[in-house]
Amino acid sequence: MRARFYFLIKYFLFWLVFFTFARMLFMLYEFNQSSHILLSDWWNISIRGAWMDISLIGYILLVSGLLLSVLSIAKGKWISLVFKFYTIILLSLFSFVIVSDLELYRNWGFRIDATPLFFLKMPGEAFASISSLIIVALTALTIVIFIVFFLFYQKWVTKKNIEFEKGKWWFVPVFIFFSTLMIIPIRGNFGIAPMNPGKVYYSQNMYCNHAALNPVWNMMYSLSKSNSMSKKYPNYIDKKKAKAIFTDLMSDHGRSTNVLKTNRPNVVLILLESFTAKMIEPLGGLKDVTPNLNRLSKQGLLFSRIFASADRSDKGIISVVSGFPAQSTTSIIKYPLKSQKLPTISSVFDSLGYRTTFYYGGNPDFANIRSYLYSAKFRNMITQDDFPRSYRNSKWGVHDEYVFKRLLTDCDSAKSPFFKMYFTLTSHEPFEIPAKPKFAGADEQTKFINSIHYTDSCIGAFFNEARTKEWYKNTLFVLIADHGHRYPGKDPNYAVSKFKIPMLWLGGAIAKDSSEVNKTGSQIDLAATLLNQLGVSTHQFEFSKNLLSDECKHYAYYVFNDGFGFVTDSTAIIFDHTSKKFISKEGVNIEKVSDEAFSYLSYFQDIFLGL
Repeated sequence: MRARFYFLIKYFLFWLVFFTFARMLFMLYEFNQSSHILLSDWWNISIRGAWMDISLIGYILLVSGLLLSVLSIAKGKWISLVFKFYTIILLSLFSFVIVSDLELYRNWGFRIDATPLFFLKMPGEAFASISSLIIVALTALTIVIFIVFFLFYQKWVTKKNIEFEKGKWWFVPVFIFFSTLMIIPIRGNFGIAPMNPGKVYYSQNMYCNHAALNPVWNMMYSLSKSNSMSKKYPNYIDKKKAKAIFTDLMSDHGRSTNVLKTNRPNVVLILLESFTAKMIEPLGGLKDVTPNLNRLSKQGLLFSRIFASADRSDKGIISVVSGFPAQSTTSIIKYPLKSQKLPTISSVFDSLGYRTTFYYGGNPDFANIRSYLYSAKFRNMITQDDFPRSYRNSKWGVHDEYVFKRLLTDCDSAKSPFFKMYFTLTSHEPFEIPAKPKFAGADEQTKFINSIHYTDSCIGAFFNEARTKEWYKNTLFVLIADHGHRYPGKDPNYAVSKFKIPMLWLGGAIAKDSSEVNKTGSQIDLAATLLNQLGVSTHQFEFSKNLLSDECKHYAYYVFNDGFGFVTDSTAIIFDHTSKKFISKEGVNIEKVSDEAFSYLSYFQDIFLGL
């Protein structure tokens, strides 16, 4: 009995050392952020992180106790063999999760959860975002971690020749009781609330909170919550009050400004991958990265305060096409039974007799996009399969210049009226471009900037040619990003600046000369704004507002992983659901805007869960 409990103590310490190492590795990988935190933060991260580590170790020891109860009368070598394979399995899985989390956090800004598993249904596209060198390096790191800690386990925990005394029958209830006691470390306390991510949150600096999370525990927790779409946030505000405030937010009895020459133009919607406002000079971005968009912004209708609904393409496409807000920890596109109930602007165009076509140089099966597009009444789809294999010189598929040329050719032969939507891809990780980079540098941020510059050059070439065409005179082009980006500057995943994106209307169908709309709005507002220009009812787009109305309310709601932001012309608030605290509150009328934000969340949540 003594040898068995001595083994369990050492086994507990072994895993505690392993997870402590994993935390230090994470903070080293994120050295740019770790180097700016206080010594007290290092202490808090270590202590609170250990609290969650012990919770996960509780699960490991629970199974260990059950194994020892089953093996009570077995010889020592059998116990050693069983735990050897148990440890190999756990070390393999945990090492893989821990190393994967390093790169995922660098790209997404939140610790690994169930999200990557959805994308692994299309492994080719999922891994296309990561360079081959990084994949090799991370694989090697996983193997090294596994080998080092397995040797540590053999030399220190079992010492290879560990001997257990012959068991007794009463060992069985003892170890079952031991396993039962593991509910205490698993829950993390004796109180009502069990261990959850919020238990280790302590700081206004979200990186510190994230660093304290155990990635394996976080993934297990996320998986346990991901089997349904029924996650419901607390009612932060009275529901009747929330509905009244939301109704006021959406009320609009104003006059809409007509900016088109006709109410039946051809429409070409260009969804720009990762085009953050931080790259667009007229929106306060970097100089000379997008010279063509900078020039075109002076020739059309520029919406200068537009924000993305979320931070991923699968969420952005829903927000643009359906005028429907994104979800914080999941995406409605994963669930066709829900997404097919959403209204879509393409369906409206289809009902008006438009010929609807979707263009994408990659594989639309990624992130379940194809099924959504079919339900959205896109009658034709042009994908990577419609191009010669020699054109597929990107991990994601066909580079933007070739798809722009196909779009141009198809417009030449298309019968009016037509609605075409093109989703670009070259500015997606790993930022491969088929041209000489303009900006020197091999770091990821410079690669991203060069990829944006490349796509901008494709945009310039497309419009230079399109202007010479007869169909251009009756065509409206809408350019809008699917989401923003952490670069340049590496914004945290919740930052307002990360979500600001461009929206530009161009083309011969525009009646007005160069002008700017500086009302705060969202990409979900495109639906109501565009369809109002066509004189079409937009009542089905319940969350979309007409930005060209003189009485629409000026605001945008966006989400990040388990949190949301709410922005007006003069105020911005950011709220974290895990800690149930504001990350930041800036501007005027904070209390009023907070009520509006919580009301929007409350009403949207009810609609979403009811679909």
